[in-house]
Amino acid sequence: MITPRCTLNGMPMFLSADKKLKPCCFLNTSREYAEFITWGKQRGYNVEFDLDTTLHSINEIHNSPTWKGLIESFNMQSASPKTCERACGPGSYTSTTGNAKHSTFEE
Repeated sequence: MITPRCTLNGMPMFLSADKKLKPCCFLNTSREYAEFITWGKQRGYNVEFDLDTTLHSINEIHNSPTWKGLIESFNMQSASPKTCERACGPGSYTSTTGNAKHSTFEE
């Protein structure tokens, strides 16, 4: 189980240059996003379609199979994308402010 910063403390979502609404900036690098797409495919989600802001409103994205599946995965052991496990799972960084990693933090 993880404590996702994307659903806590009013953390911002991330709108990428390719107009995909991502839960957080940790999923924006090419490598991390590719892992996220693979995670989604393994579960029958179409991540690229579900998160596309040119096709869907924010509300529709939040109600998409990908977004709902991600949120549900946080409550299951080892079910979340690897990026989420690394960034928000046990042993991840500790924020001193409850804000994003680019704020003051301790590793």
